[in-house]
Amino acid sequence: MTESPLVSVIVLSLNGADVIRECLDTLLVNDYPNFEVLVVNNGSTDATPEIVSSEYPRVRLINLPQNRGYAGGMNEGLKASRGEILVPLNDDTINTPNLVREIVRPMLEDPQVGIVGCKILYPDRKTIQHAGGIILPNGLTRHFGYEEEDRGQYDEPREVDYVTGCAIAIRRKIFQQLGLYDDRYFPTYYEEVEYAVRVKKAGYKIVYNPKAFLYHLESKTEIRFSPKFLYRYSKSRWRFVLKNFTWRQILRAIPYEVKWLRTIDLGMYFVPLGKAYLATLVRLPFILYDRKYRFLPLDAPPE
Repeated sequence: MTESPLVSVIVLSLNGADVIRECLDTLLVNDYPNFEVLVVNNGSTDATPEIVSSEYPRVRLINLPQNRGYAGGMNEGLKASRGEILVPLNDDTINTPNLVREIVRPMLEDPQVGIVGCKILYPDRKTIQHAGGIILPNGLTRHFGYEEEDRGQYDEPREVDYVTGCAIAIRRKIFQQLGLYDDRYFPTYYEEVEYAVRVKKAGYKIVYNPKAFLYHLESKTEIRFSPKFLYRYSKSRWRFVLKNFTWRQILRAIPYEVKWLRTIDLGMYFVPLGKAYLATLVRLPFILYDRKYRFLPLDAPPE
C-alpha cells in the first residue's frame, strides 16, 4: 500500500472490564500503519472507563451516561471518528495482528466494496462462529460454518448477504450517504443486517475476507437462547423484515414463518415469540414511518 487511509476502530463496551484489556492489547499491536482507536463506554457501571483512561493513552474514550444500545452507542463513536474507513468492533474480541490490514484490503482493491467482514472463531481457536451470513425469507439469519471445525473450508473471499457486526469495516462515505445505524433496534440485534441490505440496495458489495480473522467470546452480556434473548432477537427480526423487505417479500415471509414455527420447540419459544409479535404489532405504524422517512446523518469527518 503506498498510501494508507486513516482507519477508525470503534470499540463499544458495556461493563467490559473483564475483557477490554485483551481486546485493546491485541488491537493496538496490529500492523496497519494508520489507525486510531476509540472506546465508547456505553453506560458501564464497572471499571471500564477508568481502565481505558488510565491504561491506554492512545485510545480516545467517549463516555455515555447510560446504555444507548448497540446502534445508539456505536453511532456516537462513528460521529466522533476521523477515519475514511470505520471499523466497529466488539469489546469481547481477541484480535490478530493483521486484522485491520486485511479487513480493509478489499476496499482498497475494489471501490465497489462497501462492507467487509472477517472469519470469526470461538476462543478454542478452531471452531467457526462466523464465515459470512445469509438472510432467509422470514428474516432469520444463518452463519456459514457455524460450529464447524475450521479446516480451511471457508478460506476463499466471496460476496455474502451480510457479515456480523462483531467486526466489520464500512466506508465513511457510505454512512454519509445512507445515514447511521437505526438506534431503534434497542438494545441490539439486526442493526448490521439491515445496514448490509441498505448498502447492497445502494449498489455496493458485501464481502467476507477470511484473511481477516479474530476470536470472539460471544453473548457476554446476554445468554444465547434465553427467553430475553429470544424476545429481543425476534422483535428486532420483525422490525427488520417490515422496514426493509419489499411488500412481495413480506407476503412470502409469513408462510415461511409458519413453516419455521412447525420445526421449533414451541415450549421454549411460545412466550418470547408471542411477546415479540405483539410488540411488533403495537409498533407497526412507527416501523412503517421509519421505513420511508427516518434518516440519521453522519457529518463529514472532523478536521
